[in-house]
Amino acid sequence: MPPQDDFWKPLAPAFRADPRRTDDPLVERLARELQPGSTLLDVGGGAGRLALALALRCRRVTVVEPSESMMEELRIGAGKEGIRNVTVVASTWEAATVKPADAVLCSHVLYTVEDVDAFVRKLAAHAKKRVLLPMFMEGPQSHLPPFWERVHREQRAVLPALKELMAVLWEMGIYPDLEMLESVPPPHYDDRDNALRDLRFRLYVQPGTEKDRLLQRAMKELLVESEDGLAIMGAGSRRLGLASWSTD
Repeated sequence: MPPQDDFWKPLAPAFRADPRRTDDPLVERLARELQPGSTLLDVGGGAGRLALALALRCRRVTVVEPSESMMEELRIGAGKEGIRNVTVVASTWEAATVKPADAVLCSHVLYTVEDVDAFVRKLAAHAKKRVLLPMFMEGPQSHLPPFWERVHREQRAVLPALKELMAVLWEMGIYPDLEMLESVPPPHYDDRDNALRDLRFRLYVQPGTEKDRLLQRAMKELLVESEDGLAIMGAGSRRLGLASWSTD
């Protein structure tokens, strides 16, 4: 399946979450950085999984997001919950023109950023008080290489994650606090049809092709029954960390 203009369109609804949830360790940790009068800038805020929850804890949230499908899900979620203190800016971060905020949040975005130095320096320049970077210690799709190698007959490049980001920040002269927050269970699927749809999308495989046949063979080898559904053999929990620093 070839990449599309809005990569996130098929996935966007899955990124919505109840903004009034009380069982999210990341939301609770981020909320400690905010006061009722605080402003927050959420870079790459997606469907508002964090932005809407944090908007209930502060004065205003500005979300910078380039995906139209993600922005639409955010608007739906905000309207459904009556949250009116969120502004959405349709832009990449590199091209965005926005005002500084007390805190700048950039969650799970930096894995694919090429010019990390410029991206991070712009984040810091817009933070009056603190920069907050939640990321996994390993790339979010670190479970895909076994499928990729069987389907495409080549090794999949592994994206850099929080471990690599820390080294980059140190080279930039930024020495952040690092907190380990939670372990996120490995991906699982309700059934084989859902697994096939998701893996076709993530591996860019068209139905009925030779690569589709290889994918379905790989699924027989790599998917195993678990109490949560179908799990990927060898995929472990992902550790979530938070790199943050003061800009005062």
